[in-house]
Amino acid sequence: MEYALGMVEFKNIAMGITVTDLMVKSSQVKIVKSLITCPGKYMVIIRGKLSAVNAAMEKSNEYKEIITDYFILGNPHESVFNAFDSKYENNKDEALGIIETYSVPCIIEAADIIAKTARCYILKIKMARELGGKALVLFSGEIAAVEASTKAAVKYISEKDKLVSNSIIASPDQMVWDAVVK
Repeated sequence: MEYALGMVEFKNIAMGITVTDLMVKSSQVKIVKSLITCPGKYMVIIRGKLSAVNAAMEKSNEYKEIITDYFILGNPHESVFNAFDSKYENNKDEALGIIETYSVPCIIEAADIIAKTARCYILKIKMARELGGKALVLFSGEIAAVEASTKAAVKYISEKDKLVSNSIIASPDQMVWDAVVK
């Protein structure tokens, strides 16, 4: 079954929650994540069939004056869903890729690009909390795969002018794996 993800980031919390209620009542979607983020924003990520996600996103677009960013992602890579649920594959002998952005929607789109570009596993998607509204993705794979995925994701993020930084660690120390991937 084809699934899609949709995400909306709202300028304020109260109306963000209100519009989220309207979105889920308008179509058969499920809330994947619902977060109050820094600085005083609200975001929701929904999942469902592409037609249902489109309908919910159309409902949110009726309130576009309070939307800061959004996306619809058709057929996202399964590792993106797994990262939301803290389920991941990790071979600690592999490279670690790290990308940081100014935008939560942008990092989720980048995570999908990473997973689809080369054989990389999304380990963690950190969204806005404790990051001053920024976002972070951690991923692993063989060094060549991490390099290829980083290049593709950074290109996309840079075109949106949302890149903060990126790094690749070829062989992280065990203490680094334990400290950042938990």
